[in-house]
Amino acid sequence: MTKGHLLSAIFLLALVLGPGPGATLIDGTPEEPNIWFGVPALYLWVVLWFLVMAGCIITAARTVWKDSD
Repeated sequence: MTKGHLLSAIFLLALVLGPGPGATLIDGTPEEPNIWFGVPALYLWVVLWFLVMAGCIITAARTVWKDSD
């Protein structure tokens, strides 16, 4: 598996888990939301997966998407 394929797989995983089923698993109930470090768990969950996606893009820009000059 090349680095580009690995980054694509990680990005797609983060794209699915960010707003999708992962958020439903960690959020708790509307009456009693889960709180991590004083912040709603759903917010931290989405920020985590955003950082994973941003990391994939930055890594691909520096390694995979280079000109062959």
